[in-house]
Amino acid sequence: MKKRFLWLMLPLVLPLTACQHSKVATKPNNTINTTSNEKQIGRLNLSNMSSDKSLEQVKTALSQQLAPDNVNQFIEGVKDYNDTVEKVSLVGDFAKRKPPHYDMAKIDQLWAAKKGDFIGTNCRINTFMLLKDKLTIQDINSDDSLLFSDKDAIRAANLFTEEETNRFKQLFSKVTTEPTKDVAIHAKKMQAHLSHVSFNSPAKMVSVVLHDNLDGDALFIGHVGVLVEHADGYLFVEKLSFQDPFQAILFDTKDDCYRYLFNTYKKYQDSTTAAPFIMENDQFVSPKRYKS
Repeated sequence: MKKRFLWLMLPLVLPLTACQHSKVATKPNNTINTTSNEKQIGRLNLSNMSSDKSLEQVKTALSQQLAPDNVNQFIEGVKDYNDTVEKVSLVGDFAKRKPPHYDMAKIDQLWAAKKGDFIGTNCRINTFMLLKDKLTIQDINSDDSLLFSDKDAIRAANLFTEEETNRFKQLFSKVTTEPTKDVAIHAKKMQAHLSHVSFNSPAKMVSVVLHDNLDGDALFIGHVGVLVEHADGYLFVEKLSFQDPFQAILFDTKDDCYRYLFNTYKKYQDSTTAAPFIMENDQFVSPKRYKS
């Protein structure tokens, strides 16, 4: 079964996914399953921010580098998600542990019962929510054809203004690339796209870029989160997917964060596509820093 962009994007409740992309599996998997990668990922100093202590710790760290209103909006989203799913299988205070296994069957059931057709928010929405006031994006043409679920969620919850939504679509646009498995070539294409974005904060947007050739060769930010300096290391915050949990992870070094992301998403390719690669803001991160 081919792993395609939509696995990272689409909730199980959407029945028309196969209609939109005929080569995508009819039952896209919305859960991030790291079981097969646990040895590479190792133990994580992780929290789902489901305790008052961990939530305040994350809020304080983010507020030092990002607009308080944006941080508050993000934190309220975390609280709403955790309360909605009744903190089922979530981790409270930070502690080193193996990658968690979430009870997605129960979480999906609780979410659907309380939220109905609203699919929630994902990694791209929450990253933009935190960084939006620290980004200057030139008025460029964009291809938002892979962002239909993102746009539906933004519209349903009235998360952003029209101007912000347009900037969101430009930032996470599908990027045309070459028919090659050479990551260096793809990285130049993504750098060229992100060169139209000014990142005006010490907080970093760390992205996992995927290559797909479903409808012409293209690149897409399949997963993304925000990395900030914290204490003697770094804090990374992410939303795994629309109905999957928020995670906050403490790392000693940036390379540890890159390594975690690569090992989590490295299988999101097939025999005809390039390996996923990491970007920090608009800069390509050398695979030597995270491939072991």
